[in-house]
Amino acid sequence: MARKPFPYYLAILEGEASFAGLWVYRDDLTHERVLGALAALDPQLLSIEAVKGYLWDKTHEQHRVDAAQQAFESVRHNVHEVTPAQGIDWPYEIPKLPKWNEFSEGVVVKAVPREFQLGPKGQSRNQLFKRGTTKSQRPVVRFDLCTKCTLCWLECPDECFDPTPDGYYDVDYEYCVGCGKCAEVCPVQECIVMVDELAFEDNRSPWEHWKQDPEGYVRWAEEKKGKHRVLPNVVTGTGGRVVEVEPVPVGGKPKPAARAGG
Repeated sequence: MARKPFPYYLAILEGEASFAGLWVYRDDLTHERVLGALAALDPQLLSIEAVKGYLWDKTHEQHRVDAAQQAFESVRHNVHEVTPAQGIDWPYEIPKLPKWNEFSEGVVVKAVPREFQLGPKGQSRNQLFKRGTTKSQRPVVRFDLCTKCTLCWLECPDECFDPTPDGYYDVDYEYCVGCGKCAEVCPVQECIVMVDELAFEDNRSPWEHWKQDPEGYVRWAEEKKGKHRVLPNVVTGTGGRVVEVEPVPVGGKPKPAARAGG
C-alpha cells in the first residue's frame, strides 16, 4: 500500500473470495462481516451494538447478527496502526483524476473516436478511464506457445488485447482489470497464467518485449510465473487447489490446459 501522510488502522478479515457485482449478488454474509469488522476498527465511529441492532431490525435473522459478532471478535485482536513512515512509493506515475472544476457541466461522457491499427495500443481507448490500477493479478503470455486461436482477444470483457502484425495478441496492462478470463479460455498449457500484480514494475508491452528478446522474455515470464498455480474449484465458494508445474522450455510442445476442478 502507498505511504500516506497520516496514521491509520489496518486489519485483515479472513475469508473466501466473495464474487458479487453488476448482475450477481452472492449472499454469503460478506456485508454483515464487513460491518462487524468496521466496528472493531473504530468503535467510536460505529459500535458493534449498533451493527447488531441494525441487522436484527432489518432482517430478524440471528445468523446475520452472529456473523457480524464473529467478524468483530476476529478483527479487534488484530488491529495494527500504520504510521506515515510505513508504505511504498509507487514505481510508476499514479494516474491523476480531473479536479471538480475540470469536469463538464451536467452528466457528460465524451465519445472516444473509433480507430484501429495493428500493434500495441492499436485500438482507441478512453484515456481518462484507465482501469488497470484496480487489478490484483495480470496475465503473463508465452507468445512462443500461442496457437493464435483468438480466444483471449474474443473473450476479454475489457478489450485489452491488441492484434499484432504477426497474428498474436498484445496486452494493454493499463486497461486490464485482472479478471483472469483469458487464462481460463486459453487452450494451451502455460500459455497465459495470472500472476500477482505486485511482481511487476511497469506496464510495458509484453509483445514488444518478446520481439526484442525472445529467450530473455521467456526467462522473465517464467520467473514471474513461478512453479505454483492456484486453480479454483468448479463449485463456487469451495476454495481451490494448488498445483506445482514444470516450466515449458523455449520450443517446448504445448499441452492441453489444466482446467479448474479437474
